[in-house]
Amino acid sequence: MALVGSIRNLQDDNPCRVCDGTGWVLYRSETKDGEFEEAYRLCPQGHAPRYCMGSSNGDLCPRPATVRRGLGYYCKEHSAVTRDGGEVDGPCGAI
Repeated sequence: MALVGSIRNLQDDNPCRVCDGTGWVLYRSETKDGEFEEAYRLCPQGHAPRYCMGSSNGDLCPRPATVRRGLGYYCKEHSAVTRDGGEVDGPCGAI
């Protein structure tokens, strides 16, 4: 059984090798001044993008979830907080 309008790996224990189940892929882009910046693009395999689950008060974080920790998906900032065992009070507000 597949979800309509999405590509999904039905074996949830084996996330996409490209995006790790987040739907986002990191790439580096060169700026006009010759520096490099990190950016994210959608998974080329067509996996649906996820957004951060990092708020402890139920509000959603507007950032893309680019890091997978256990069963959760977090933005880079909330990933650092959850890795250290802390909780965030608001959506990206305490970071």
